[in-house]
Amino acid sequence: MAQCGPFVRTVEVTRHRVPNVIVYTDRQINDLKGFCFGGKEGSVLAFDKTYNLGSIYVTPSVYKNLALCRRRTNDNPLFMGPIFVHGHSDFAAYAYFFSHMSACVVACNQQQLTIGSDDEAAMRKAMQHAFPSASFVVCSRHLKENLIRKVDAVLGSRTAQRRALIDGLFGSEGANACTDVVSFDEAVRKYRQSVLSAAPADIASYVDSRIISMLRLNVVASRSAWTNNNCESVNHILKQSVQWRPQQLPDLIGKLSDLVWAQFVEADRAMCGRGDFFLSPTHAKHRLTVDAWKSMSAAQRSKATQACFKLASIPPVTSTDGGISVPLTPGAGKKPLQRKRKIAEKSTSVNKAPKVADASDSDFE
Repeated sequence: MAQCGPFVRTVEVTRHRVPNVIVYTDRQINDLKGFCFGGKEGSVLAFDKTYNLGSIYVTPSVYKNLALCRRRTNDNPLFMGPIFVHGHSDFAAYAYFFSHMSACVVACNQQQLTIGSDDEAAMRKAMQHAFPSASFVVCSRHLKENLIRKVDAVLGSRTAQRRALIDGLFGSEGANACTDVVSFDEAVRKYRQSVLSAAPADIASYVDSRIISMLRLNVVASRSAWTNNNCESVNHILKQSVQWRPQQLPDLIGKLSDLVWAQFVEADRAMCGRGDFFLSPTHAKHRLTVDAWKSMSAAQRSKATQACFKLASIPPVTSTDGGISVPLTPGAGKKPLQRKRKIAEKSTSVNKAPKVADASDSDFE
């Protein structure tokens, strides 16, 4: 609990409501800016509510640390961003959390951010309110489970029509398997004509207005078939940390602080070539020796980690046929000594020769 002082950032107390608590460190915000605002190359910033940690809920934000890889699997490890501890799960509670997060990253380009969640209406409404320019994706696994429950309640669980309704969207050849908008729209058109037109009216309305529209959001964001399994994994880690026993609020915040502190210890160890993680090839230049790390001051270590734990500064550009990738050079195509926009700048010469007078000049007459 000694480390929890700066970890607790805001506490909201309102009449007739359980207080809301937002906890995070500055490094979590820096990592979030570095990994989640990279467009298609960045990590999805995902959210999922956790139950049974106490008499209140915990909603952590989860992202992939793209600078690190696990030694056993080569996968990017999951890290926690800001965490919301709350007693209500309505729009007002979530709007308080997401509005605070939006203020923390106000200098970043929201159009480069992708936010993911399950099909919880209040949470998604608050996300869209706080991040109006971001892209949003929905867990396709939750959508499939919701559709199965809806169809089973109306048609039963053993009919051929049930299988057609589900496989047409979530099968190996279904619309959810499409990776571009054109293919998705064509698959949906055929699905509506052949399967959905014969379904009961309430199922057809639910699929058309809810399931298909959300699946299309995933395709538009280039995250087709995205699932919220990363958040589910972090939720399991949270429950393991408290041994599946309800916690009092101060103890719970202390456990959350310990988990966040531990994840950054492992990240720092990876910079020195130690631990369960290692730096990915795009970030290997930030590798340090243990002796160099020991000799650095706290300010120097902070500067080193901020330089390391963010997306690579020069992303590669791949040709349309995927045959070649080259680095994207900032300012490519500019003329020598050009400082303004390419269109607005007139031509200049690097080595402009001095004018040579001849006999026709007036001074020589």
